[in-house]
Amino acid sequence: MFFILVAQQRVGNRPDRIEPRALKRRAKPYPLLKKHRNLARSEVRENGHP
Repeated sequence: MFFILVAQQRVGNRPDRIEPRALKRRAKPYPLLKKHRNLARSEVRENGHP
């Protein structure tokens, strides 16, 4: 019943309105990799993860 009422509402005409359905970055619990991967790997081997 509820979905029928929602589906009956029309959205206004908005010409030239285009929005990408994507995020620039996904929130992650890790920092961005800002150096070469091989260098970062060797630092993790020596010092461990921060």
